[in-house]
Amino acid sequence: MLEDELDRQLARRFNALDYLRTDEMGLSRIIADLLDPKGKHGQGTMFLKLMLNKLSFGPNRSHTVRVDVEKTISGDRRLDVCVDIDGQHCLAIENKPYAGDQHDQVKDYLDWLKRKYDGRFLLIYLSPTGEPPSSDSIELDELRQRWRGDFFRIAPYYGTEGVWEDEFDDFRLEFSLADWLADCRRNCDVERLRWFLREVETFCTKQVGGHSVASNEVSTLKEFLFSDEKTWASALSIERSLPEIKNEVYEAFLWKIWETWPTGSLANVYTGMDDLMQDYNVTKRCSWLSMYRKSWRSAKNWNSGHIHDQHTQLRLETTPSSDWYIGICCCEEFPEEGRRELEKALPEGKKGGRQWVWWKLIEGEYSSWDELVPTLHRECKEDGGVVLEYFVKEFAKIAEKAIPIINKYECLGV
Repeated sequence: MLEDELDRQLARRFNALDYLRTDEMGLSRIIADLLDPKGKHGQGTMFLKLMLNKLSFGPNRSHTVRVDVEKTISGDRRLDVCVDIDGQHCLAIENKPYAGDQHDQVKDYLDWLKRKYDGRFLLIYLSPTGEPPSSDSIELDELRQRWRGDFFRIAPYYGTEGVWEDEFDDFRLEFSLADWLADCRRNCDVERLRWFLREVETFCTKQVGGHSVASNEVSTLKEFLFSDEKTWASALSIERSLPEIKNEVYEAFLWKIWETWPTGSLANVYTGMDDLMQDYNVTKRCSWLSMYRKSWRSAKNWNSGHIHDQHTQLRLETTPSSDWYIGICCCEEFPEEGRRELEKALPEGKKGGRQWVWWKLIEGEYSSWDELVPTLHRECKEDGGVVLEYFVKEFAKIAEKAIPIINKYECLGV
């Protein structure tokens, strides 16, 4: 089979980063170390200069460079990567491979950078395919009025052409993180370092950027596709049909999670909740499954013309080229006391902003569904399986702790 032959010749599924820390912090550390002239790569300022030249940013000459990861700034905020050059200029990177924004997050970063560096700074918002910051993080009008020019840019992990055409186009860079990594690799003479850079580049391209075929697979695929005209015609037919087929499977599997969620051995978690409601959808921009109670006060927002995230809910969601994450969204009116109770009851996750009170990333083999489509399809047909069981249990663990707290503040008549 073609799959087996590709694996044998190219080991195409192998990537060293699969065995390392590739969460937001892990990826930030890799980027920071490459930008650091004192980094273990031993290449001095080469990688930093390649980045600064692509950005047309920074002084002509520099003497002292300090690179920090998770740098604490005012308001207990933390900048993912902060490159201080001579104490006069700063290149900052807000790394968003998986997570959403917190309330006023980008706004606070820009305000702090302006105070400290007096306009000699650039903040890069690094997202999977160039997704912009949310309006909860900073309003587009404020970006246009205060930060147009050399202060704020959006960069993707991979891909820059034809992905977005929106109001943020003026802020997007013309290169991606993978492009810079490729430049670093081409300018480096150390083979072991070139190998590592290639692995990071591939990870950015496939795992975060969502591009499914690495460059070293193309020649083998071309040979197979051009072996027969009927093979090419079949490939075109598959290409046209695949997005629709994949989304149909996603939608069916989300429904299966909902259908299984309050039943079986986990039914004790949901005793007395006969008003449990659900909503799910699969689109190009966002796919989700949300669960809530009809008796919750904010549930009235669902049918009142509000957008889907303006009521309190447990939510499983993914955005394009990102992994799935699960968490709790609350309406604006949900009290601060309740938010603190939820954060305390669920310490293993991360705090969100005004909307996402708490969330955690789905990690490991179930984090991305693209390669699981045949498994998801089979589990829908067979009425169960290991992936379904995993997501039902993840929802149950959160529901058991969160729903009593939400009931306390949301149930009508309380």
